[in-house]
Amino acid sequence: MKNRAITVALRYHQATKHSEIGVRTSAHYLDWENRPYPFKIYEGLPSTPLPRDFQRPQADALSSVGGVKQDAEGARFGVKELAGLLFFSAGLTRRFRHGGEIHYMRAASATGALYPIELYVVSGGVEGLRAGVYHFDPLDFSLVQLRAGDYRAELAGMSDETVSSAPATVVFSSFAWKNAWKYQARSYRHWFWDGGVIAANLLAVSASMGLDARVVAGFVDRSVNELLGLSDNKEAAVFLMPVGLGPASPEDGPPKKIVDRIELRVRPLSRGETEYPEIWQLHRASSLSDRNEVRDWVESRMVQHQNVDPSGAVFPVDLKEADGSRLGKLGDVILQRGSTRRFARVPVGFSQLSSILRASTAGLPLDYLPAGERLIDVYLLANAVEGLPTGSYFFNRDRERVEQLKEGETKRMSAYLCLEQPLFGDASAMLFLMTRLQEVLERFGNRGYRVAQLEGGIVAGRIYLSAYALGLGASGTTFYDDAVTEFFSPHAKDKSTMIAVGIGIPAYKARPGKVLPQFS
Repeated sequence: MKNRAITVALRYHQATKHSEIGVRTSAHYLDWENRPYPFKIYEGLPSTPLPRDFQRPQADALSSVGGVKQDAEGARFGVKELAGLLFFSAGLTRRFRHGGEIHYMRAASATGALYPIELYVVSGGVEGLRAGVYHFDPLDFSLVQLRAGDYRAELAGMSDETVSSAPATVVFSSFAWKNAWKYQARSYRHWFWDGGVIAANLLAVSASMGLDARVVAGFVDRSVNELLGLSDNKEAAVFLMPVGLGPASPEDGPPKKIVDRIELRVRPLSRGETEYPEIWQLHRASSLSDRNEVRDWVESRMVQHQNVDPSGAVFPVDLKEADGSRLGKLGDVILQRGSTRRFARVPVGFSQLSSILRASTAGLPLDYLPAGERLIDVYLLANAVEGLPTGSYFFNRDRERVEQLKEGETKRMSAYLCLEQPLFGDASAMLFLMTRLQEVLERFGNRGYRVAQLEGGIVAGRIYLSAYALGLGASGTTFYDDAVTEFFSPHAKDKSTMIAVGIGIPAYKARPGKVLPQFS
């Protein structure tokens, strides 16, 4: 099976690493006149406006981010709930004019504000919405119908049995050129970072509604792409999230419909596109070809290795947040969230850092790992954290403590590791999300590269939400790959960085976003 030929993923990872020499000698430039349009627009298809009177998520933000589900008694999942779920995951929250053009920001961050992730809904039990396969259009706040009828059983046959009983499954896809315009071949990593931060929102909002949701990364790639009518070598499904799960339906239910190929007209994103064959080589090499291969992949189990015992001081997490530091409600936090562009260079409290670490690394409902297991470890630089000496640390999630690796001033290193960007030297703390990539690939094949990056993206999205829930700010970034591993070694000598996030107190007061559908 091609998924087991992991040299493809290893070669891609090595070839797309950032280094000082590589960044400084790159001849790539941004052709602003060819910048991709941020919205995918279908032509000639019927659309259904989504209701605009949905409720804001009222549950406690930190609890929801950590996966604490509200009392499910009386929980319903109609079209209003679906509208709220889609808006607070990927809806438009800010609108501004720059350079004569109107720009929009969304509920979850995206690298370069390019928004390559598209959301689709496969529904069959949502009250007030006809069964069908839909594309979510955030600009018009509507669902564009691609297929009529209930295709949940067909999608479940391509992925996971729980899909058949969920009222709706949100399918995440990536439109490759949107992100490759800026990030070139490395942008394949961003598919999963950008999808992951949206998934973090969706999981939190589902929990606040009292609805179960899970991440399904095992599916038959070509079949799901054909169900959605995606264009080969331009876009592809990334993962699925069934919401409102019920008991799994038996596989010997009604006969499955034939999923005919559909040809859909989509407005071009820009006048021309540059191809990056490395992206599609790895994507094809990490694809699953049939349901049996999906089952075998999902049943793979990774041996969980113990991390090195600490040689320095240890600091048990402290969850006593300062009074008044929490914004409270999840909906308010999502509307407040942005990407901080200037930190104030003042300390955050260790209790705030502790709360962020706990909420962002809480258990995730994943189809490929048992409950409680994870692929991502968190390393951090404490530049200005009250109650924590400056230095480098490892967060031991199992023992709920921060373990010191090296002591000493870290601000210069913090900026250097993040492509020498001063913003991340000013952050109170830098969190690097790392994994044992070789072991992940040996266990999960090339597809392990997808899920390691995806899990990093979800944790990063949770860091964003947790930081804003505590009145702080956050900003994600890329990094010098090998330099990060070297800096945190010997503790991290066998680990690779997936993504990095800086947290701190913003140096300015940003206005919160709004529920913007009425302005589209």
